[in-house]
Amino acid sequence: MLTKEIKKFIADHAKHSPEQLALLAGKYPDLPMPFIAQQVKGRARMRSKLPSWHENPDIVFPQSLSLEQCTSELVARYRSTLLEGNTAFDLTGGFGVDGRFLAERFERYFYNERDEELAKVAESNFAVFGLAEKVACSVGDGLEALRAHTGELDLIYVDPARRDQRSFKVSALVSCEPNILETWDEMLGRAKQVAVKTSPGLDLSSVLNDLHSIESIYVISVENDCKELFLKARKGFEGEATIHCVNLRKGGGVDELSFKLSDEKEADGEFAPPGKYLLEPNASIMKAGGFKSVSKKWGLKALNPRTRLYGADEIVEDFQGRVFEILEDTSIGGKEAKKLFPKKKANVISRNSGMTAEELRKKLGLKEGGELFAIGAAVTGVGRRLYSCRLVKS
Repeated sequence: MLTKEIKKFIADHAKHSPEQLALLAGKYPDLPMPFIAQQVKGRARMRSKLPSWHENPDIVFPQSLSLEQCTSELVARYRSTLLEGNTAFDLTGGFGVDGRFLAERFERYFYNERDEELAKVAESNFAVFGLAEKVACSVGDGLEALRAHTGELDLIYVDPARRDQRSFKVSALVSCEPNILETWDEMLGRAKQVAVKTSPGLDLSSVLNDLHSIESIYVISVENDCKELFLKARKGFEGEATIHCVNLRKGGGVDELSFKLSDEKEADGEFAPPGKYLLEPNASIMKAGGFKSVSKKWGLKALNPRTRLYGADEIVEDFQGRVFEILEDTSIGGKEAKKLFPKKKANVISRNSGMTAEELRKKLGLKEGGELFAIGAAVTGVGRRLYSCRLVKS
């Protein structure tokens, strides 16, 4: 796919747009300009998302949609550390980002993808990464390929397509392809473990009601942006699943809070007005609903059962989320509210304040941005308060 001449041309024209490259087609009739434009565009788009793909001149990039849907290198590398065994079968291989790290971890990795061109790209890239001898590639329906496979498997991995026939995004498991609900028992019958990458929009309780044998659910965020739910099931597992709230930092480091839903339900919550600081859990904790677990781990009291903010008198250095220093506060509906922000600019957050963040911003007459935060929240025993804050830890 990539000759020495084509690689040099791509390197020399790395900053060109597809439109600029199209204009060069007449000047270089012997070069496959549409393919080159695809490579230049893909390489540029994946600079941050897939740095080791971007940096390698021998890597081939597919069409844009496959790149949009693929996992980031940071998440794929982390996720592979959660899995173990000798043989893994990937029903929905895609661009092969997950596959690369699975192949590095398992002795034998079976990749399947229904798109023949995408499979060719992935197979070429596996060879570039020195994994050709560990990877067996197939093209076609993933379940049919699995049924045709006769060897023992330690892991079945699936990243179901989350777009319908009109290319609209869907999140419910029943709407994905393959239908995980219909194939769950079959997959668990074939492998010791089944791992599924799913939408962050799924409800955790619904997942646990619909699928048995799940031992772990990982709610994975990158820099406080929730990216996915990762389900890990083990054949014969009958216990309660552990929820892992994970926040990956691009500069290195992992924040993790783990709990069980039963512990969360049984724990007592304590509520009080804040001290000097407001603390907001990270996106993974907010998604998973581990709010009493936050109180238990750091000895914090929430402002209100539904506010999802906590108070402290000192900065909690290892807190997994954002910490705000309270500068001033007043009643959210009082005459003094607008006076807290004389420059008419702040980042607005609403937590159970009786209005959305946008409604609160309009009520206060604020422009979004700046160094200050306007945080509206319900506080047990006090009512709805407005806090003027500055961010001291993120």
